[in-house]
Amino acid sequence: SPGGGKTVAATMTTPASEPSVRHINQNLIMSQSKEGEPVPVPQPYAQSAASAGGSSITSFDSTNVIDGQSQPTPTHLQEAVLQTHSHSRIQAKDTAGPYPIPVHRPEPVENHLEANNGIEGGMESLFGTPMYFGTENSTVVTTQIGATAHVPCTVHHIGEGVVSWIRKKDYHLLTVGLTTYSSDERFSATHLKHSEDWTLQIKFVQLRDAGVYECQVSTHPPTSIFLHLSVVEARAEITGPPIRYLTPGSTLRLQCRVVQNTEASEYIFWYHDNRMINYDIDRGINVSTEPDFQSSELTIQRTRREHSGNFTCVASNTQPASVLVHIFKGDNPAAMYHGHVGGSTKTTQSQ
Repeated sequence: SPGGGKTVAATMTTPASEPSVRHINQNLIMSQSKEGEPVPVPQPYAQSAASAGGSSITSFDSTNVIDGQSQPTPTHLQEAVLQTHSHSRIQAKDTAGPYPIPVHRPEPVENHLEANNGIEGGMESLFGTPMYFGTENSTVVTTQIGATAHVPCTVHHIGEGVVSWIRKKDYHLLTVGLTTYSSDERFSATHLKHSEDWTLQIKFVQLRDAGVYECQVSTHPPTSIFLHLSVVEARAEITGPPIRYLTPGSTLRLQCRVVQNTEASEYIFWYHDNRMINYDIDRGINVSTEPDFQSSELTIQRTRREHSGNFTCVASNTQPASVLVHIFKGDNPAAMYHGHVGGSTKTTQSQ
């Protein structure tokens, strides 16, 4: 009995070829004996004794079925190795003949997947999701003089990290978090709550602002990416020669377009000498400008001598462009001679 520490072998006889069925701990054991032979009775769980003509049984999972026949009593106890574990394999080794052998049930593949996922999830919860940049290293940002530059830096899973911006050419610390450390108030960092974007903003950009900027996150050790700011000079261009010669009553047409700009212009103005003439319709001047302020055209249908002078196209945040127009009386404009003296334009008519 379990309490007394003794092992009792129970035997019984059955009619010829009558199958016997015993249920021990929800484990089904089937055996068949010949007339007059003892039927082995499995011992209770956790007992390791062997009765005459039987094998030692340790324990079985309730899903395992053991099917076999009783055999003549061997001269010595054969080796039986039974390993049990919930949802694990059960193996038995028999070296002398057919003894009860557990059914092999492979572990489902999905169990392995669930176990692996569990391990990975545990690692993430232990160490956290690693930080990484959403902005590519060596990104080039191009802006124009006078505009506002936005140098991006997207950081995923920043955790407790802090973003700093550093100007590489002189290792000048510009910002830490949303605090500006530079004495140049044109520099600032912008960040929206719950956003992963930490943008360096530079107002009224100058050519000297061009160069490499470092976006650094205070991990251990600190992690950085480097971005290049390119500054271009947007300018206006008037197509055609810089000096025009016209006779009174002819048509003057000037076309201006903005080039090398990184942002749309806010306006395009035309000047005649120092006077803005966009709305001088009463003087016969008509100005047509595209909605995006990328180009503009000035037209004077019937020119007069008073229309002579310098015409300038001015767009926002661009270098202006100018042409010099001469309205003269005569039949041979090609005979005009012009030269530049001290930066000014001198025009004469050959006699």
